[in-house]
Formats: sequence, C-alpha cells, structure tokens
Amino acid sequence: MDTETMREPAESTRRERSRTCVGCQERVPLSAQDSMLRVVLGSSPTSGERGARKHGVAVDVAGSAFGRGAHIHATRECLVKACRGGLSRAFRCEVVADASVLASDVVAGMDRRVEGLLLGARRAGILAFGEDAREAVQNGAPLVLIACDAGASAGRSVAQAVAEGRALVWRTKATLGALFARSEVAMVAIRHEGVASEIRRARSLADSVGVATV
Repeated sequence: MDTETMREPAESTRRERSRTCVGCQERVPLSAQDSMLRVVLGSSPTSGERGARKHGVAVDVAGSAFGRGAHIHATRECLVKACRGGLSRAFRCEVVADASVLASDVVAGMDRRVEGLLLGARRAGILAFGEDAREAVQNGAPLVLIACDAGASAGRSVAQAVAEGRALVWRTKATLGALFARSEVAMVAIRHEGVASEIRRARSLADSVGVATV
C-alpha cells in the first residue's frame, strides 16, 4: 500500500464534522444528528445575585435559529446533565434550565413543528384525506398519520403501512380535524418523502424525551 493510499482514510476522518452532546459529552457525526436537539440562549437574560446575568434556553425546533447553539441527545438523562452544568459550559455563561420544563418545551415545540409542516403540505397539495388517503397509502405514500381514536375508521388499508413503519399515531380525530378546519380527521397521508421525514424526526424527538401528551 503506497503512502497516498494510507493517507486518504486519515484525511477523510479528519474532515468528518461532528457535534458534541452537552449532556453526555459524546461526539456525534453530522450524519447521525437526527437523535439530537438544538437549543439556543434565551433572548432576555435576567439578573441574579451580585448582578450576574443568568440565561435561559429555547428549543430550536427547526434547527435553523440564528446564533450559537448547543446540541443535546433527546433523552431525559442527557437533558438532566445538560441542565446541571453542560449548557453553562457550552455557552460560557450561567444558564438556568430545568430538565422537566425543557422536555415539555421539546414536546410542545415539536408538535408545533408537525402542525406547521402539515399546513404547509396541505397548501402544496401533497396531503390526502379519507378515501384519497387510503388510496395514497396503498400506492406507497411515505407516511400516514392516524388519530389515536380512529378505530375501525382507519380500515385495513393502513395495516401494511403500520407493518412497514410508514404510520404514526398522533392526536385525536377532533384535534386533527380542527387543524385542517374539518369536523374530524381519522387519517391523513403525506405524499412527499422530505416532509414525511421531517415529521417522523419531530415525533421521534418528542417521544424520546419521555413526556406523554395527547
């Protein structure tokens, strides 16, 4: 093996970018970032003892907020460690955060993210409801959301989607209907892989922090 051949893997390794979880301190390659949350400093610091400035953090649900951010695995353990000092070290200032509150913020923020993605998808014409949703699922739609109280109304057409991991249970028929200005929605199919992937990621992060919501 010549010198040039030996050098290529080492250079490739050096070029691979990664981010560090401020909770457990594990370095995670950018190619495996879907399991991590991004948080940014709150916009309004408060004054503590002797005038020290204390900051809160906000969850960057889309991962694109301006400014310096910190990354945390979407687990309760890493959230706790981050709030106990990891965030302060990462931002080089005193950060006051509670893991339970941050977890609840993650769930609420990811729910808003899913809502925004669905409304944008409806405007783009890449959602299907009712019989159209069943047909889209049968034709291989990458994702179908099923209301938790859909029951028999979802029918057998989603069985294969469930088996293939293309189905998520989210909200109720009434709350899904309210989102789309309909009386009730038992299921909605997403025809676009990119949107489906973002919805899956948002729901996975919300589920991972361990806060149950309906």
